[in-house]
Amino acid sequence: MTTSIAATIRERVARIETMPSIPAIFIPLLELLNLPVERVKLDEVVKLVSYDNTIAAQCLRVASSPLFGLAKSPESIKGAVISLGLRKVETILLTCCLSNAFPAKSWALDPTLFWRHSLGCAMVCRKFSDKLGGGDGDKAYMAGLLHDIGLLVSCIAFPKELTAAFALANQEQTPIEEAERTTMGFTHCETGRALAEKWHLANDMLQVIAHHHAPEQSEGAQPLVALVHLSDLLCRMRGMGYGYYERRRVDWVADPAWAILQKEHRNLDGIDLVRFTFEMDEAIEEVFGLVSTIFGGTAARN
Repeated sequence: MTTSIAATIRERVARIETMPSIPAIFIPLLELLNLPVERVKLDEVVKLVSYDNTIAAQCLRVASSPLFGLAKSPESIKGAVISLGLRKVETILLTCCLSNAFPAKSWALDPTLFWRHSLGCAMVCRKFSDKLGGGDGDKAYMAGLLHDIGLLVSCIAFPKELTAAFALANQEQTPIEEAERTTMGFTHCETGRALAEKWHLANDMLQVIAHHHAPEQSEGAQPLVALVHLSDLLCRMRGMGYGYYERRRVDWVADPAWAILQKEHRNLDGIDLVRFTFEMDEAIEEVFGLVSTIFGGTAARN
């Protein structure tokens, strides 16, 4: 990426008018998500949910949906937090915050597909982290949820260019990052990095956003970036991509990300990849239900 392109990206990200409208609870929410669950106080989460009336109402609506199978719909924010659990509430909050910050009318892709992929990747990241042992499942979850945030930035800062990139990706059945580089000269990794820097996100999240398609190039947090990279591939293989078929062969073990994880987790070779892949199907169905509940409607696989 040339210096002039980098400057253009930074300039357009700085000009995006919707950025200042991001709910005030977003940054405190990220800070809570970085904490181990045992250190998160229930009252702090309730306070965050209650701060924004729109988000509070949406949280209650989602908590009342049949998806969560509660015997009785919660009548208060505290009841919703207790019934759903901290991490589910935080996921709903984070998704609602980002949805409010990036209006769907500006998107060059179906927002339902975007959130389905992001939530799916988040869930796979956590399960993959748990399989490896010794990892931080909550951090892996947040990394998976935020990894493609650059696509949201490009939807607003480069809408025509991104629309052309998706058209090419669909026509050629290639990964979106390859089509972006062909049509735009840069990818959502670069626009995502610009936003992560603007928001002063933690370096490990910045590295994931900037390098999840090439973890070997990350300047830190390589195992986390590698885990997100492989989880992203798995989601796309299992029908949770961006609405089109990618004509490609995926070999996890031959991927550079696998070698990165091997250095950190010696038990990696003991994971049954076929079994793990099929275990994701249950998680995928949960993601479909959650996205449908939050945003309405349904989204077909790829």
